[in-house]
Amino acid sequence: DHLIYCSKCNTPRQCRHELQGKVLIPSIRCKCQQEIFEQEETQRKLHEKQMEIEHLKTSGLQDKALYDYTFARDNGINPEIKLAHNYVSNWEEMKANASGLLIWGDVGTGKSFFAGCIANALLEKGVPVLMTNFSQILNTLTGMHFEDRNQFINSLNRYSLLIIDDLGIER
Repeated sequence: DHLIYCSKCNTPRQCRHELQGKVLIPSIRCKCQQEIFEQEETQRKLHEKQMEIEHLKTSGLQDKALYDYTFARDNGINPEIKLAHNYVSNWEEMKANASGLLIWGDVGTGKSFFAGCIANALLEKGVPVLMTNFSQILNTLTGMHFEDRNQFINSLNRYSLLIIDDLGIER
């Protein structure tokens, strides 16, 4: 067939096409080149996804310590963590039903940790989450003009989940 074949995988590196009566013989990827291309494409997509998640975390987790609040780091002491797991597992349903979650308890019971676990798990899935507190929101709003305040408040809508930590502490 007078085509060039790969010396490694023995598949064609050219193909034959007829176009308007002329025979064209363009180069194509052999099987091993195609496998390398697909692996590189998979790695590129994975890298893009990781960059997207990092961007979501940077904008959504306002305290770097929150990066460590993950289900993997749970010590298993509080069995209520399963509620946080369930919220993440059923996220699509929770979002569709506009179902929130109120976590309350005494100081040191893990409320912020649970909220951080939810935030990180959803961020890892590519869900835009903002975890903040009223103090940060009020500090941001304080120096703004009225129009800018509305714009800031509307900007919170870009997050699929808004977590306001230490809700009662601001009293």
